[in-house]
Amino acid sequence: MNSRREAGGRTQAGAVALLALAVAASCARPATETKADATPTAVAGASQRKVLYWYDPMAPGSKFDKPGKSPFMDMELVPKYADEEGGGNAQSATVSLSPDAIRAAGVATVPVAREALSATIRAVGTIEIDETKQVRVAARVAGRIEKLYANFTGQAVAAQAPLYALYSPELVASEREYLLALENRRRLSAATPEAIRAADDLVAASRERLRLWGVGAADLGALERGGKPELALTFRSPISGTVMQKTAVEGQYVTEGAELYLLADLSTVWLMAQVYEHELGRLAIGQPAEVEVAALAGQTFRGRIAFIDPVLDRETRSTRVRIALANPGGRLKPGMFGDARLEIPAAPALVVPRGAVLDTGTRRVVWVEVRPNTFAARDVKTGAMSGDRVAVLEGLTEGERVVAAANFFIDSQSQLSGGVAVQYTGALDVGPTPAQAKP
Repeated sequence: MNSRREAGGRTQAGAVALLALAVAASCARPATETKADATPTAVAGASQRKVLYWYDPMAPGSKFDKPGKSPFMDMELVPKYADEEGGGNAQSATVSLSPDAIRAAGVATVPVAREALSATIRAVGTIEIDETKQVRVAARVAGRIEKLYANFTGQAVAAQAPLYALYSPELVASEREYLLALENRRRLSAATPEAIRAADDLVAASRERLRLWGVGAADLGALERGGKPELALTFRSPISGTVMQKTAVEGQYVTEGAELYLLADLSTVWLMAQVYEHELGRLAIGQPAEVEVAALAGQTFRGRIAFIDPVLDRETRSTRVRIALANPGGRLKPGMFGDARLEIPAAPALVVPRGAVLDTGTRRVVWVEVRPNTFAARDVKTGAMSGDRVAVLEGLTEGERVVAAANFFIDSQSQLSGGVAVQYTGALDVGPTPAQAKP
């Protein structure tokens, strides 16, 4: 008698342990399955559906011809309906959950809505000199620099302001030729038309030679009025800007073509922003941009995309995007870091939360609520993203409800079932064990 009691006790303890393992397994992953003891309404609806077979939700590969208890665990077998036959692909795999399981797992659905999806691309870069507003000043003729007017790097110069004065024997000789041509023209004022025309041609040729050597109109006028050659001719700045480089030194002998200054107009500058490869398709020349720099907190500079580099950096997978910015007062200094916001024009599209899309690497899947508490996987094609929203180009229609929370859990249940429809009952259906029953 005692041995029978001990054997019975061991059997009951084993059943309790087995049931505890089932409860622990179902608690380890949130219970999201249909309860076997469905409501009368659900039972009535289910009785009208064709049952293919019954299976143990803890062993989705099992199949039985009739309902009853599972031989693997003390659980009711779950019916597999014809309209839930999955076929093993993402388009037809379904998972059914009870209301209690939905609450326990935190499943939340949202409708697919049509919205104007605007986007903002953030990019960082550095302020650079506008290359189209740079000028290199070189010596037009060999000679000796007698005086420097722009004498240090960073000095601001105005257009036509003097840069340097140069003594050149060739220039002096050309000045004398020009003065002689003018004198000859005056003497021939009463000569024949052919002689006057020849004198005019000589004056024009002498003036053009001086002009090509960089002698300006103001200096030519002074030369004509003075009537004698200027030993040190002054050369002037072609633009208003800043001296970025200076190689000229007073007293230096220079050859023709020697570089003396690099001037830059900083009234406009470029922000060379780095934009990643996957964002380039939404950018176009002329789009507006806003730029902020750390050195000028609270100030926003507005500009537009002027150019997109045609070559991608292989290491950073990004491309330089040139943003042209006005620079009043020269507040933007070349070399500063800038933070750009590129506004993408809004376009109406079907959108869902980004968390609703599961990206497998080869496919993008969304779980859709096809019936109350029943969810089916759907392959979709996604488009642009903005914040926590993503555009869906194919696979969904407006008004459908998609799973926005706990979709990873639903997908895992489908994977465990091998891609067929699943109704995982879990701990919600476990009744009291004999040890818990009242004596």
